[in-house]
Formats: sequence, structure tokens, C-alpha cells
Amino acid sequence: MLKSYEAIYDHGKITWLDTPPDVEQARLIITVVPSPSMPTAEGPKRRRPPEALKGKVRETGDIVSSLFSEEEWEAMFERTARQIEGDPEAFK
Repeated sequence: MLKSYEAIYDHGKITWLDTPPDVEQARLIITVVPSPSMPTAEGPKRRRPPEALKGKVRETGDIVSSLFSEEEWEAMFERTARQIEGDPEAFK
């Protein structure tokens, strides 16, 4: 299974935002996500899913922060939680 790791590339140097992969050598596939406000290695803001989704989703990092506002992000989490719980209105 492939795993994703978040890092910052800055002038030829990679700084891991989380725990780096535990490998000696590996082939990498890089996706560049331009962002007006780059997170820092010292601690990017992380969003957490609501309790209703606990154990049902994996936290993969804050890779969509520049695409959605805080309110849109929360609304998506809440709607997904309602869909998982079987609320038919959440699918409209």
C-alpha cells in the first residue's frame, strides 16, 4: 500500500511536516501543491474531523486548506458524518 507524507520543498531541501518515511531508499512520486500560505515545519494548523467520524476516516494532513474556507471545510465534515450515519437528507 502506498503512503503519503507531507513535506515542504524549499530551494532543493525537503523538510518533513510529520514523521518522515522509515526507509533507507525509495522511489518518490511528487505532487506540487502551490499554496499562498505555506505551512511551516514548526507546526501547520491541522483540522480534525468531528467525533462522529472518529475511527471511520484517516487524517492525512491539511492539503486542501487553500481550496476551502474554514466554514466550507467544517460543512463537508458534518455532511460526510451525516451520510455515514445514514441521513438521507445529507445526500441531497
